[in-house]
Amino acid sequence: MTKQEAEQLSLLLMQVSGKLDQSVCFVMDKDSPESFTAYRSSAGKIMGALYLEMLQPLWQRYPELLPVQMGGSYQVDDNIHLPHFYHPAPTP
Repeated sequence: MTKQEAEQLSLLLMQVSGKLDQSVCFVMDKDSPESFTAYRSSAGKIMGALYLEMLQPLWQRYPELLPVQMGGSYQVDDNIHLPHFYHPAPTP
């Protein structure tokens, strides 16, 4: 895999993680507290595996792709998460 391909994969996996995070907010706002708790736990397991088994090894191989938010130097454009799946309603 080239650095450019690794960058594409890294961005894709970060998009997947972002969509999962948005889905947790969606379930929190739209379903029962019990369903939310179970969903959040399942999503957390998936996000943990995504990080530990896919992103972390990729960033170890290409440390220049480690995002600033994770202590690296790679600047991720926030627009990679657009369009958003869900926006929680603003709290009054």
